[in-house]
Amino acid sequence: MVKNKTPFPKEGDFVIARVVDIQSQYIYVDLPDYEGLPSEETARGMIHISEISSRWVKNIRSVVRINQKLVLRVIKVVYDKGQVDLSLRRVNSAQKDKVLKENKYANKFENLLQFLTEVEGVNLTLDQAYEMIGWPIKDQYTDYQEAVEALKEDGRELMNELNNVPDNIKELFLKIIDENVEISTVSIVGKLKLINTSGDGIDKIKDSISEASKVIKTPKETRKLSFSYLGAPFYRLEVISKDYIDAESILSESLSILERKTKEFEGSMEFIRD
Repeated sequence: MVKNKTPFPKEGDFVIARVVDIQSQYIYVDLPDYEGLPSEETARGMIHISEISSRWVKNIRSVVRINQKLVLRVIKVVYDKGQVDLSLRRVNSAQKDKVLKENKYANKFENLLQFLTEVEGVNLTLDQAYEMIGWPIKDQYTDYQEAVEALKEDGRELMNELNNVPDNIKELFLKIIDENVEISTVSIVGKLKLINTSGDGIDKIKDSISEASKVIKTPKETRKLSFSYLGAPFYRLEVISKDYIDAESILSESLSILERKTKEFEGSMEFIRD
């Protein structure tokens, strides 16, 4: 279960639900990430048979089973009655994958706060940890993945913005993040051949590499561009990023700068990808 600020989702949201009852025309589900009405353990929802599939469904039990987890779309909410109408057929595979991935990061986010409450001497409940740290951080980002990765990359800056958090709590939480969060990266590595036969060729090559290095203005462990000398005329080039599209973009921009600079000093450039 992941804590939410509101007791119910809103129309258009995607939610993860658990099937608790199957009738001839309806499926009833629990929404464990939402508190629901005060009289309920969790919010509950309903899927009409017409919202199960785009094709005719003869027997609902042939499509779903009790305790099955489903990714659903919210189509109507009546808050005072605790009524949440849901759809299975309005969720495509890409949306399902995105919701499941986001739920994974939401759980990660909550676990970090839970770990903080379990540290000896920290007298905080999970609700208090959310109010003090969780929600102020999460509200700055569109999703939990961004929030978790930002805590890893810029945690100290983010924590310094929280004026109502004691310094010892900040340091403990930063330690928890450091020990429990890893961001997966991809890398592109290759050998760069740079030649300049003029008298100041080495200096010009260094200037070219220096300018190309500025493609990333604020390098991080998860996003950086590096050059290392292998022995004339070869250099090692490595791009690190969180995804291949961004890595390829960094590589393309840096090589364009190097190509332009080598033409200016009538040299030559070649990149050989490993």
